[in-house]
Amino acid sequence: MASVLRQQQQPAGSGGNNRVVAVNATPPNNILHIHADASSNHEKKGWKKFLSFIGPGFLVSLAYLDPGNLETDLQAGANHRYELLWVILIGLIFALIIQSLAANLGVSTGKHLSEICKAEYPRLVRYCLWLLAELAVIAADIPEVIGTAFALNILFHIPVWGGVLVTGCSTLLLLGLQRFGVRKLELLISTLVFVMAACFFGEMSYVKPPASGVIKGMFTPKLSGQGATADAIALLGALVMP
Repeated sequence: MASVLRQQQQPAGSGGNNRVVAVNATPPNNILHIHADASSNHEKKGWKKFLSFIGPGFLVSLAYLDPGNLETDLQAGANHRYELLWVILIGLIFALIIQSLAANLGVSTGKHLSEICKAEYPRLVRYCLWLLAELAVIAADIPEVIGTAFALNILFHIPVWGGVLVTGCSTLLLLGLQRFGVRKLELLISTLVFVMAACFFGEMSYVKPPASGVIKGMFTPKLSGQGATADAIALLGALVMP
């Protein structure tokens, strides 16, 4: 509406009368442009905020794609086919619960788990947790380094010791990318994850696993055959470890 009609009441005894005055209620063009720009900036900020969470998400997902986890899954599948898929399903549910609790803790407190442990536990418990964390990191990294070295040996006939050196150099290279900003590192990791996802779906289209066997393995808990218990424990540890 370009204008509104307002009735102006004169004070009593003044001898005046009621007048109808036209008041322009249309805001100036510059105000409209400012409001539109603010809405656009707010929308862009929302998208940028959403994209800022995708990069760390890909970094977390990389923990499920390390050579140790893949080797465990391949070995269990080769030995027992689809029989142990129910272990993977349960492990993913537990991992989702643990990661959700960790995320809620970080959002509500603004601190990560190490800072919370330092604030809540006595010194002896903190040192014990630190030693356990160091041992867990060493135990998790050794299979990854050796697994990558064996993979390079199988694919490119590189000696195992050379594969270990290549793996170490690649780790230092990824750490060096942080000097150029964490977004560059997130972009590289996201690209590698997409490449692995494309390879996975390509393998699925080539193998074409039967849907009945997959569903039965996911929802029918069973441990039969030699080494099934050990493979189930390895699967559970590989899923919960990240």
